[in-house]
Amino acid sequence: MKKAARTMIITGGNTGLGFETAKVIAKSSADWHVVIASRNQQKGEEAVRALIQSTNNPNISAMILDLSSTTSINHFAEQFIEADVPPLYAIVCNAGAGFAKGTQETEDGVEATFGVNHLGHFLLVRLLLNQVEEQGRIIIVSSDTHDPSKKTGMPSPRYTSPSILADPAASDQFLGNLSDLSKGQLRYTTTKLCNLYFTYELTYRIQQAKRSISTAAFNPGMMPGKGSALTRDYKPFQRFIWNNILPMLRFVHPGIRSTRQSGKDLANLIMMDSMNSGAYWDGPKQIPSSDESYNKERAVELWNWSSRKLGLPKDI
Repeated sequence: MKKAARTMIITGGNTGLGFETAKVIAKSSADWHVVIASRNQQKGEEAVRALIQSTNNPNISAMILDLSSTTSINHFAEQFIEADVPPLYAIVCNAGAGFAKGTQETEDGVEATFGVNHLGHFLLVRLLLNQVEEQGRIIIVSSDTHDPSKKTGMPSPRYTSPSILADPAASDQFLGNLSDLSKGQLRYTTTKLCNLYFTYELTYRIQQAKRSISTAAFNPGMMPGKGSALTRDYKPFQRFIWNNILPMLRFVHPGIRSTRQSGKDLANLIMMDSMNSGAYWDGPKQIPSSDESYNKERAVELWNWSSRKLGLPKDI
């Protein structure tokens, strides 16, 4: 068996966008060792078997990672550092969560959407940053729902102090008398905005540290269909529309894409020879993100608060 030369970690790699991205990467060359990071061991192992069968690349493995648990994230990082795998070239922060049935919280007491979509990935990247080889990549999967000008049908983000976004009760009070669905959607779009703040501040700090690691935020577009877990809390009729009607609109609406198409776009970004660090990619195109996403004060605030919350130094 040919030994791989570089490793990619992809969170949420057992399904949807993550699975399709892993498939393209693994199929491109046996030089890649792909780590499927999944919170469910059985689903992770099933994905590995399916990927090995479809790509003929044996260099694919699964590791347990629950982004709603700092204990799990720390354990994952420790296990990965000790693992006998090739040098870490890419971290792809793909996994995401949204909740429509009331306010949820992580085992650490953090509002779950913020905890998974931002704080969990923030901790993962910080713990493994020194493992990423020079010329490597860190890709954060965001969404065009962060940008009100894109008219995605989702509510505009409502950013406030991270201490409020992270606190379930304070977040509820901040969002007022909205329905559970509206609260869930607002929390989701706000965390997708936080993904941009994280990407841009991470880029700045990597450059200040004189590291040659490239970063990017990626918008996969809306990817309706049965491969997505984002609608698991939706009512049956809403799930039917998402799974059966919306996928057909990708033929007439450029913002609606298949997981296969977006997986290919994300994989190409990871494998690209050279990349402008700190850019925002809409599928295969580099475009500006929303005006709000370039707010430096918010990016610094979110970075500093997240670092304090997780007991990490501000500097990398």
